[in-house]
Amino acid sequence: MRITLLSCLSGIAILLSSVLSLAVNAPNSMFNRKTTTGQNLYQAVLSQGVAEEPVNLLFRMFDYNAGRIANTKTAVIVDYTLISIEKRLYFLHLDTGVVERFYVSHGINSGILETRSFSNLMDSWKSSIGFYYAKGTYNSAKNGPSLKLEGIDRSNDNAKDRLIVLHGAKYVSDDFIQRNGRLGWSQGCFAVALEALPVLLNSLQNGSLLLSYHKDLWKYARQYPTEQEVMGNEVVPPGVNARITPEEQVDPIPPTDSSEYLELLTGT
Repeated sequence: MRITLLSCLSGIAILLSSVLSLAVNAPNSMFNRKTTTGQNLYQAVLSQGVAEEPVNLLFRMFDYNAGRIANTKTAVIVDYTLISIEKRLYFLHLDTGVVERFYVSHGINSGILETRSFSNLMDSWKSSIGFYYAKGTYNSAKNGPSLKLEGIDRSNDNAKDRLIVLHGAKYVSDDFIQRNGRLGWSQGCFAVALEALPVLLNSLQNGSLLLSYHKDLWKYARQYPTEQEVMGNEVVPPGVNARITPEEQVDPIPPTDSSEYLELLTGT
């Protein structure tokens, strides 16, 4: 049976754990892929500081959907386990094994410096955990070129209705961090630095995977997909501005369209 990427990947996220051993042993597995310099890609990525679990999740997703993901040369992991003043967007070059790191925002209601609260609900103004499929761009009058995203897990499958995209923003910068002690907030979108946007848009717009991850909440999101939150209260260090600034603008509204997304063979 063939079904859309959107409808099947929430189940795939669970099924992937049972096929890891098969994936690792498969000759064409991402886990066995070599870089252009002859290194093992998996080890090359881990050696550059990317956490092991999200890399495993991403590589399994590629393996399970071999031949159905348009872009196998680049992918993105956003590790929301890290605080916002760290470069927590990992841009993976899957041919060379090079990993670039960029700043990326979280939703205004997800936390101040930390990303502690996630939601798939409308108007939550929070980030969401899960896999996204990036396909197509549009030009926003407010934020300029933006990357369209389709949430493909039960924990983020409202992303399109919530108008979650990847776009550039002035509040994602070293200057903003120096003045406020934190990175700027979005309304749930993946806002990146203006200078990082062109390479991300150009590389990801034709059908790519983006994984939004938090080590303490990933498994919880499989069981309770609507909302997830780290227990306890955030301790905000002195000097961190906990109020919204004029620079942190409302995210844009993309035009509606009938874009078709990747089809997958479920194997059932």
